[in-house]
Amino acid sequence: MARVSSRFITACGFLLLAACRTEVSSLGVKVSLEEHRLSNGLRVILVEDHTVPTISYQTWYKVGSRDEVPGMTGLAHLFEHLMFKGTDRYGPKSFFDLLEARGAEVNAFTTRDYTSYYVNTVPALLDQIIDLESDRMTGLKLDDTTLASERMVVLEERKLRIDSQPVGLMQEAIWALAFRRHPYHWPVIGMPEDIISVPAEKIREFYRRYYHPGNAILVVAGDFKPDELFEKIKKAYGKIPRGQETERTKITEFEQNEERRLNLYDEVASEKFAHAYPIPSAHEEDAYALDILATILFAGSQSRAHRDLVEEKKLTSDVAGVAYTPNEPGLFLISASMRTGHSATEAEEKLNALIRDVQENGVTQEEIEKAVKQLTLQAIENLKTHSGTATLIGTVTTILEKPERYADDLAKYTKVSREDVQRVAETYLQPNKRSVVVLYPESKRPKPEVKADVSKKEKPKATVKKRARKKGTTS
Repeated sequence: MARVSSRFITACGFLLLAACRTEVSSLGVKVSLEEHRLSNGLRVILVEDHTVPTISYQTWYKVGSRDEVPGMTGLAHLFEHLMFKGTDRYGPKSFFDLLEARGAEVNAFTTRDYTSYYVNTVPALLDQIIDLESDRMTGLKLDDTTLASERMVVLEERKLRIDSQPVGLMQEAIWALAFRRHPYHWPVIGMPEDIISVPAEKIREFYRRYYHPGNAILVVAGDFKPDELFEKIKKAYGKIPRGQETERTKITEFEQNEERRLNLYDEVASEKFAHAYPIPSAHEEDAYALDILATILFAGSQSRAHRDLVEEKKLTSDVAGVAYTPNEPGLFLISASMRTGHSATEAEEKLNALIRDVQENGVTQEEIEKAVKQLTLQAIENLKTHSGTATLIGTVTTILEKPERYADDLAKYTKVSREDVQRVAETYLQPNKRSVVVLYPESKRPKPEVKADVSKKEKPKATVKKRARKKGTTS
């Protein structure tokens, strides 16, 4: 998710080609962070840590599915594939032949707000990584043959992950139902008709617009000497043109004042459902209380919803909920799978009761303290590896711009009061704001009405009249 709970990261202001250093030590976690910005706009964040001889090299581009338009969806995800297809200097399998063959982990992921490309490996491969990554930032090969091939790859991926997966279709449907206007409406993987038909020149234009130093953040965490590494990065990336400055168009979602419902049918063993309530973005203070609320209700086997629906009433085989607060207003998402013999309606009633209980009676201070501990442990787990540290910092910087926003996150969580949790539950978890998708087994699909064929009946009107007269009614 976009908001990463509990952070121990900080930084300070900087100038072009100037750096700042800071260290944060909390709960036994120490982060040494150094930040630079090149004259072409590339942000470089280095986290030196010699605990283990590994590094995580991550390139974050501020482009996701929210930067697409109808008819051209799925482009950010398409580039997740295209960025590995080679340049004039390196062939299409270079990342795998030169890095994975030597033990590196190479991959990427796309979200609604950003795309991240990462390599987790040993320091000995740093020079090769820098050369490969800087090269594809400016020289990607996007010929018609490559584009045609990768379109087919993405269509097959969509078929496997979404079209043939009932839960995938349900999750796609809940976002489309909750967002009518905002680009969060369409799926990250894109619509199949767009993937196959978007013009090649539009794809190339998308690359020129978003994949350049001015729209990228480079995060490296691990076993290296910052001064030496930065000089190599500056030499490799400094010559790349800044690129066109991109500014995201702000799109306000329509206010929702009525419950929206959609029923789906597929080959599933039992009913499943997803609920979505509109909530603010990661930039708003209410995001902290919403994180606490979601943790109390849904995080772990001791959460209120799990104890009630799964363990005590045995209505569902699972239940999950999260406050998804991305760069723009997000969703409080709830989902569950019913046990055989129970309906989604039963679980909805119990969930409504759980939410009303928080709205009317609030939560305990003990529950809040336990939730803060859970969020703190998540942060510590993230920082145990160089990959987790770099991902945490990349997410923070991409969404909130300034890594120091997370230096006081834990303090903000500890300041969340019982009144805050009750208030956000009352404000955002309202039935008339909710979107609901229910996935039913195919056997429960309503059968179409069968109309009687009276075309061969003789004089039907006369027959009706005779019967009416017998009953003493007028014709």
